[in-house]
Amino acid sequence: MSIARLHEQNLVCTACTPNREYVRVFDVTERTALHRHQTGRACHKCGAPLRDTIVHFGERGTLGQPLNWEAATQAASRADTILCLGSSLKVLKKYPRLWCMTRPPSRRPRLYIVNLQWTPKDDWAALKLHGKCDDVMRLLMDELGLEIPPYSRWQDPIFSLATPLRAGEEGSHSRKALCRSREEAPASDRDTPLSSAPILGGWFGRGCTKRTKRKKVT
Repeated sequence: MSIARLHEQNLVCTACTPNREYVRVFDVTERTALHRHQTGRACHKCGAPLRDTIVHFGERGTLGQPLNWEAATQAASRADTILCLGSSLKVLKKYPRLWCMTRPPSRRPRLYIVNLQWTPKDDWAALKLHGKCDDVMRLLMDELGLEIPPYSRWQDPIFSLATPLRAGEEGSHSRKALCRSREEAPASDRDTPLSSAPILGGWFGRGCTKRTKRKKVT
């Protein structure tokens, strides 16, 4: 599976090689807009301006990560089915390689769309469901015999992946930050202090891990 992340609370430093990613627990697009992506904050390593990674309607994202277009298009080329959940597809329609449009219609992946509103790909879909994604996915998981695990904000990985703001940056945004509630924590964890340091970030937190290791060495 390949994941392309277009609408996230991510910042990226394009001056670092490889690009350095920052995950935040607040809306990072407060000061940005179409074709204007600098956030007013700086990279903790090189001091270059940080930009958000969102792809607006009318834009074509070019960042290698976290957009991950190359892997996403490779996965699409091998797929026989594409399921689109809760997306207007107004951004993704600009990437014909995702839809294998160079192939004849009979050889393209079957497209299934779940969305309450019209999308520009409705006419291409094998099936379009005008419904809520949660409702459709519950029915699908029941049919497949799969259990949907309950969501726990306490265990949400964004809190361990997020990079804290540096001193002096606290006033750089006015949006409310996400926070964990101790009432949601297992009883054994309620007395454990919350760490603000990023930890291993799984499939997209390698930069956080490297930064942590360097701190330990020094």
